[in-house]
Amino acid sequence: MSNSFLSVLKHSDFKKIWLSQLFSQVSLNIITYALILHIYAITGRTTSISLVMLASAIPVALFGPFAGVIADKFDYRKILIYTNVLRFFVAILMLFAKGNILALLEIIFIISTLSQVFTPAESASLPVILKKEDLIKANSVVLSTTYATLLVGYSLAGPLLNYFGPQSTFLTCAWLFLAATLATLQLSKYDKKIPSQIKLEKIAESMTRAWQEIKSGLIYIRRHQNIFRAIVKLTVGWTILGAFITLLPAYSQDILKIDPKLVGTILVAPAGLGMIVASLFLSRRYKEASEKLINNGFAIVGISLLVFAFYHFYGAIWGARAILFLTVIILGFGSSFVQIPGQTLLHINSDEDKRGRVFGVSSTLVRLGQSVPAIFVGAMADLTSPMVTMIGIAVLSFTYAVFLALERA
Repeated sequence: MSNSFLSVLKHSDFKKIWLSQLFSQVSLNIITYALILHIYAITGRTTSISLVMLASAIPVALFGPFAGVIADKFDYRKILIYTNVLRFFVAILMLFAKGNILALLEIIFIISTLSQVFTPAESASLPVILKKEDLIKANSVVLSTTYATLLVGYSLAGPLLNYFGPQSTFLTCAWLFLAATLATLQLSKYDKKIPSQIKLEKIAESMTRAWQEIKSGLIYIRRHQNIFRAIVKLTVGWTILGAFITLLPAYSQDILKIDPKLVGTILVAPAGLGMIVASLFLSRRYKEASEKLINNGFAIVGISLLVFAFYHFYGAIWGARAILFLTVIILGFGSSFVQIPGQTLLHINSDEDKRGRVFGVSSTLVRLGQSVPAIFVGAMADLTSPMVTMIGIAVLSFTYAVFLALERA
């Protein structure tokens, strides 16, 4: 394979996993942001946005630790296929929920549960199908796709709701999950492990054994500091991003004077561009991941968040909007410096028989980091103001970046 960024897509199985990721994440991001916009339009309260985040977070807390065990014990390919099929049928249910907010939250709860099982199987598949030297390129593709689908999903959610309504929006999401299913059906049988057999009469014994394996995975992570530190930094990075996204609709409306339904197009798009540029840069300039890259990423994120949060104080000067958009691009750029090396370090440093559990724990903490703090962020924004809360997030992010710099020194 050549050294180009997309050369890894020449690998047949990786390309199919990537297509599955592409379709399913676009669908999931459209659903998530469409619900955020819908609930915010009805209530006008930032706290209510947290309901969507909470519905996504609860399955992570309940089932996330078991997802890694499932990935280690069962065929990766079958997990990818079955979770996509089930997400397709669950998305169809959204057509019948219509304006019932409780029903929609229950459905996003189920989709989140299924996605939690999908993620560790997808991540743990990469070292099985690819060479070690291709992993940083593969993670660049995977992470840039994550960011690009965030960009596309959040940008499309508002226009789809405006012009076609919720029914057509949710139907589109269902068809995207079906496309993801078709991609995984074409995968070769690359996972050579012997799947465990589930016997109904031994469910209790199986659950006990699963819990023991979860604990062994946690002990394994704690003993391997290079894995532990990478997971902590990935979690903090996604926590910052989750808090930022939760605040965007209210902050944009109050401070930036931007219609919340246009936030995806006007603000998430530049951030996505920055993420993709960083992914290309990393894949071309660096053959190995390092914690130094992650620390540099936090420094970029911290500084750019400070500039974004203080827009109220320089918004009247000439060129303020240009500064704002450039800041969002740089924020996305820094985020990639956290996520891509962090994910690659997990691949490189974890043993094959523990990899599913490592990514199960990692994705659990990342999703909780995205969702749970968002609840408090929403409440804080309603109690104070979106601007004060955004400044608080920026200061905390910058402080963490300084802490990492001092620790390294």
